[in-house]
Amino acid sequence: METLKKINLINGEFNSFEAREILMDMCNKNINFNKVQNFSSQIRFGEDDEQALNRIDQLKESVAHISEILEEAKSHNRKLKIKSFIEIEYED
Repeated sequence: METLKKINLINGEFNSFEAREILMDMCNKNINFNKVQNFSSQIRFGEDDEQALNRIDQLKESVAHISEILEEAKSHNRKLKIKSFIEIEYED
């Protein structure tokens, strides 16, 4: 599938506090989006949205890994270089 656009969302150096704010906010918004998707499925169809629930689990694991990295950076007083890209494609 052809990539329509690759967008650079995050690109910079951050201290552990700044990195936590950026990364956790992004993860939490994505978790909340999937919770709403699941709730919508429950209301409309009377069943869970398994894809949304799986994504929530994946995101929670990512949050745990990110937290470990941030704690280590904080304890060693190190900055973090973060790059984040998003690719947008048409779905067939």
